[in-house]
Amino acid sequence: MSGKGILRGLKRGTRTSEPYDSEWERDYMLLLDSDETVKRWERCRSLRIPYIKASGEKGRYNPDFIVERMDGLKELHEVKGGHLLGDANTRRKLAAGDDFCRKRGMVFKVISRRQ
Repeated sequence: MSGKGILRGLKRGTRTSEPYDSEWERDYMLLLDSDETVKRWERCRSLRIPYIKASGEKGRYNPDFIVERMDGLKELHEVKGGHLLGDANTRRKLAAGDDFCRKRGMVFKVISRRQ
């Protein structure tokens, strides 16, 4: 899905505007911004989670969003097209994200819809 741009006028984001890479990502940002259980959210800019690629090489995975709920729970969210979920490297990235969160008392969520 295409449609890169900048979403402006955000209320729950840590910034008043954020870039998006697809219309679907934009729609998810709007959903986060309107969710009353979300205290704040932001694009993950500097978080790089190490993982091992299917080829055996080292890689670094950058999740899409970090979300803090009103109750203090912190979550990492990855917006991923359903057609990519079967890819070996995608599965390894998501497993690394889940492991990262579990070790820190956080929740890892994959947001997907089949295409």
